[in-house]
Amino acid sequence: MISTQKHRGRKSASTYKAGKRGSIFLSGSAAAITLLWPHSAIALGPTGNSATTSLQTLQTQIKAQKAQLQQVEVQLEQQALKLDQEELLLNQQLKDTQLNKLHGRGPAPAQATPGQQTAQSTPSAQPPSPQSADGRTSIQGPTPSQQQTRTVLQTDTALSSNGGVLTPRGHIIIDPSVEYDYYSYNQLAVNGFTIIPGLTFGNIYVERVQQNVGTFAVTGRWGVTNRLELNVKVPIVAEYGITTTQAVGPNAIALTPSANNVNIGDIQLGASYQFNRGDSGMPIFIGNLIYKTATGISPYDVPIYTVNDPNGQYLEGIQKRLPTGTGFNALEPSVTVLYPTDPGVLFANIQYIYNFSSTVNLQNPGGGPAVRTNLNPGSAIAATFGFGFALNEHTSMTLSYEQEHVFTASQDGSAIKGSAYDFGEFNFGIGYQINRRTSVNLGVSVGAGPNAPVAKILLDVPINFNLL
Repeated sequence: MISTQKHRGRKSASTYKAGKRGSIFLSGSAAAITLLWPHSAIALGPTGNSATTSLQTLQTQIKAQKAQLQQVEVQLEQQALKLDQEELLLNQQLKDTQLNKLHGRGPAPAQATPGQQTAQSTPSAQPPSPQSADGRTSIQGPTPSQQQTRTVLQTDTALSSNGGVLTPRGHIIIDPSVEYDYYSYNQLAVNGFTIIPGLTFGNIYVERVQQNVGTFAVTGRWGVTNRLELNVKVPIVAEYGITTTQAVGPNAIALTPSANNVNIGDIQLGASYQFNRGDSGMPIFIGNLIYKTATGISPYDVPIYTVNDPNGQYLEGIQKRLPTGTGFNALEPSVTVLYPTDPGVLFANIQYIYNFSSTVNLQNPGGGPAVRTNLNPGSAIAATFGFGFALNEHTSMTLSYEQEHVFTASQDGSAIKGSAYDFGEFNFGIGYQINRRTSVNLGVSVGAGPNAPVAKILLDVPINFNLL
């Protein structure tokens, strides 16, 4: 009996497994069993009651250890989740910093991670806003909204020429551009006299004029302050035109004289000033002033066909060479209104064009001497409105419409009847930001009315240089 009980006791003790980290050692006589656990050692006597009590104590300790491990596991999961959130926050800050560098902005403000506090969160860490001499707070630089507005609006063909896209302080923008204009119109000409209605003596002919104008220009913009910009535009104009004239009749032969010219155009000097910052939901108002010179070749200085030329009765008055300028100085004040909205920008421009009169030599199509006379081409008023928006951080586009009315011209103080006219243009522009310094803009205009160009294409590549 005794040996059997001892055998059963050894079998029970040897087959017991005390978890993953417990070990059981048996003495030579099995008089005592020592259980080693990571945190305790328990000596079991030879009696069964003592072994049962020790095993129950061991089970209690194992359960306690499991509970501790589960608690540690939960803490590790919470810590891993916290680290994932901080990693997402840091990745977002890195992305914002890269976008700010791409658009020429300053670094993104640091954001406090959970459980931390940055120095910028305290009022004492914020630098005071510098003030100008008159005590008003000065503008520190373009905000992200202003930067987006400038990037969007520089794609519009009307605003790029009239003004409204300001250059930041200390920056110089060199803007080379290529513009193509295509004109085409038909007219019925009558060179004779009428005795009774429906009976005309003289020459009746149909005329079609096609003209292609290419303008290669370089525009320089200097940001004097964040509210004041000075600019200058120097164009080179290349023109080619062809006129098709055919008398009415079965035996008439079409005449197609052509003309061309390449020379400097009318140089422009301008300035833009921003009146307000657009706070509290107010639109931004910008005043622009452009002075257009008469450096190009005047229309009154190019030779024309007269009746003394071959087929002069059909070609008289047609230019043998094309002008590269208007022949008149002009002053062009305008006001641009911008209203940034997310994600677009609403804009409008109202412009007045005052043309100065000039004394010119008016050539005689009849072959006689030129007549010295004072001409005023008439002033004009124009209005542009549209909207633009950013497709992504690189691409933006604008849509706008421009309408212009030219008032009656005068000669020696007397109005020239029928000289007033209107025309309009639908404008579409798209721009791509290559990097934080360079972008490329493409604008297309479609004329509305017989006096407008049929189509106009403008391609410019503004390059921004920071002098600060």
